[in-house]
Amino acid sequence: MKKAIIIVLVILVLIGSFIYFDYFNVKTNNTSPKISIKENLTDDQILYKAVFYKVWYCKTNKTYTIGSYSDRDAVCPTNYEYIDGYYTNAEGVKISKRDLQLLTNDGIYTSEMIETMSDNTQVQDAVHVAYDYGIYKYKKIDKKSDDGQELIVFPKFEEVDGKYKWTYDEEDLYCLKDDSFAKYDTKCGKFEKIKMDNKWCESYKTSTLVYEDNIEKYCEE
Repeated sequence: MKKAIIIVLVILVLIGSFIYFDYFNVKTNNTSPKISIKENLTDDQILYKAVFYKVWYCKTNKTYTIGSYSDRDAVCPTNYEYIDGYYTNAEGVKISKRDLQLLTNDGIYTSEMIETMSDNTQVQDAVHVAYDYGIYKYKKIDKKSDDGQELIVFPKFEEVDGKYKWTYDEEDLYCLKDDSFAKYDTKCGKFEKIKMDNKWCESYKTSTLVYEDNIEKYCEE
């Protein structure tokens, strides 16, 4: 009996470990979970039902969004109609093309969240969250500073061929050390920690960023 219990415990530990590493792989590599049930919701959207969470894949912007089983499926960007450069949501709030594409570009705000924003203050708080999070999504380059520090580039959100998106200028370099960065100009300047302001730290909780691992680190003193 004792041997059987030990075997069961070992099996449970192995399954739990595999589920955890599967979740970690989804978060790290922007991919679908291996242990899941796949469901085609629409021509543009696929749902993966994992053990404790769900993952939506949006073909339109090629992003994976993690959520809970209590979340509804309206997470992919829709084809919004703009009038004079603005979209009007279900609450009658006008949102500029630039702001709306910023909110939906990385799945930080779902279509359902967009439709329930009831005033301009909510929109601007969401824009603040999406923009400040986006500008710190650095990309490492295959080069290091003279003293061996990793070099990175930060993105800019700008209009390209009529659509707003994040772009990287590999001429504008920064040094990276842990969670700190410094301007690079032949050598690394003064390092500053990547940190969000109080407004961001309160507002992000109504976005899908609440599912991001270690998101709290941006708000630590």
